[in-house]
Amino acid sequence: MLPFDEILTRYVGEFGWYQRWVMFLMCFAEIPVGFHMLSAVFLASSPGHHCTVPGLQTVEQCRPVGDALDMSIPWTENEEGHRTYSRCARYNLPDGSFNMSYADFWQNHTPENLSAGGTISCDRGWEYDCTTFTSTIVTEWDLVCSSNWLKQLTTALYMVGVLFGAVVFGDMADRFGRRPAYLLCLLVQLVFGVATTFSPNLVLFVIFRFFVGAATSGVIIVSAVMAAEFVGPSERVKVGVLRPEFYAVGGMIMAGIAYGIRDWRLLQLAISLPNLLYIPYYWWCPESPRWLLSRDKAKAKEIILSMAKTNGVILPSHVLEEELGEDPVTKFEMFAQHVTGQEETPRNYTILDLLRTPNMRIRTLIIFCIWFINSCVFYGVSLNITDLSGNAHVNFLISCAVEVPAYASLLFLQERFGRKVPVLVYELLTGVGLIITAALPAGSVRVTLAMISKFCITGGAQGVMIYTVELFPTVTRNIGMGSSSMSARIGATISPFLWLLADVWRPAPFLLFGVMTIVAGLLCMLLPETKGEQLPQTLEDGEEFGKGSVRRTWTKTLRLLRLRKTTVA
Repeated sequence: MLPFDEILTRYVGEFGWYQRWVMFLMCFAEIPVGFHMLSAVFLASSPGHHCTVPGLQTVEQCRPVGDALDMSIPWTENEEGHRTYSRCARYNLPDGSFNMSYADFWQNHTPENLSAGGTISCDRGWEYDCTTFTSTIVTEWDLVCSSNWLKQLTTALYMVGVLFGAVVFGDMADRFGRRPAYLLCLLVQLVFGVATTFSPNLVLFVIFRFFVGAATSGVIIVSAVMAAEFVGPSERVKVGVLRPEFYAVGGMIMAGIAYGIRDWRLLQLAISLPNLLYIPYYWWCPESPRWLLSRDKAKAKEIILSMAKTNGVILPSHVLEEELGEDPVTKFEMFAQHVTGQEETPRNYTILDLLRTPNMRIRTLIIFCIWFINSCVFYGVSLNITDLSGNAHVNFLISCAVEVPAYASLLFLQERFGRKVPVLVYELLTGVGLIITAALPAGSVRVTLAMISKFCITGGAQGVMIYTVELFPTVTRNIGMGSSSMSARIGATISPFLWLLADVWRPAPFLLFGVMTIVAGLLCMLLPETKGEQLPQTLEDGEEFGKGSVRRTWTKTLRLLRLRKTTVA
């Protein structure tokens, strides 16, 4: 029985017109994923705010009135004379205190006696600076001061949804097929994305966003697997790089949309409606022939013939006969099994199958650990580059744009040097960069180095995703990718908590992230190289694939360090 990779390389073509069409479908659907995954930057933005003061106008044309704030809001002044006003307290003054001119007020009060009178919390609500955002979930539901944790909760629960989707849709794709799982993800993303727009309260907003996160995660995982399964070994890096490029493009488009639409509800609707464009996918999106070869060979034959026709190839008859078991003995055995009730039913695989045998178990745990670290560091760096100044939309655009060359670099590096070495180098460079960042004072140099580190962790994280697709067997590839993504989501969820270390020692988070990525790079050394190799299809193939790579890596390392003497035969 010819492996599917051999059918592609010898007959159908590794990246013909059929595969290009499938790749276009996968890439085009990745753009809204970039919208939803990054939308919290704008939907949940917290603009400048201060207490509402009864009887005093503190905001005019969306901008705070400095004179009014001086009279009513506690403030501090730095060496340069810049005043910072309290966001959660106001002076405790009786009603009617502001029924006079600014000059008359300061004749009766001084900053000292205002402070001596004490402060109270914002019992009348807040006023928001609306020069950048006319409305966000923060301004609509007052998620500030004592309720600030609710804003963090919305992001955390979205990430829980992403984790949920990685497991559920990954398992669904292995059980019922890549196509139905993928189409369901696109539908859920549309329905709950639009529903989020009309959320009447924060609770429903969180619930709807949870399902949007689950759907976007499913789109990412299933499309990554489908893109890799349709092409030959020499083209896997290309498709693995092109697809996330459109995720970054989605982020850059999102910056333009958010610049033009400053209201969060209209913005949410604008990024959700493009999913209507994917309705024709019901007729256009094919099932993965690799998955069908282990479940329904008759349908796999139809798709292989369609691939050959679209690619302008005439398949020899013996190819399908050999691949799809057109053997009289086989047919007789199948008929006998049917008569005796001993037909084999397709097996449903779980994450436990990845941990049953020693070689697969070690490899799976290493992959989970690397994904966990990469996600933790990526979000830790991305969400805490706070020294950038200037326009928020421009800064967001730049932060997305830096991912594009990081993804593109893998196109050359992982073809030239294999899958493992580029990931190792990117991880180590990220670690070194973050450790140096921890030692630098705040400023442009520190920000620049942090952005370079983000470039490296982006390349490392995507390189590992390409690598992981090739390490898991076909029968458990989606559950493996889904479980790996689950590990990544756990890392992303705890990442904000690691930043609490900054309250103890400011450089601690960057230092910790730097050490973590170095550990991830070293763990990558223990995985087998997959470049140009035939993908494992069964669990048995997966167990034998790269067997002994840990021992060989350890032996080479010891020899390099001159800790092991080589014997001469």
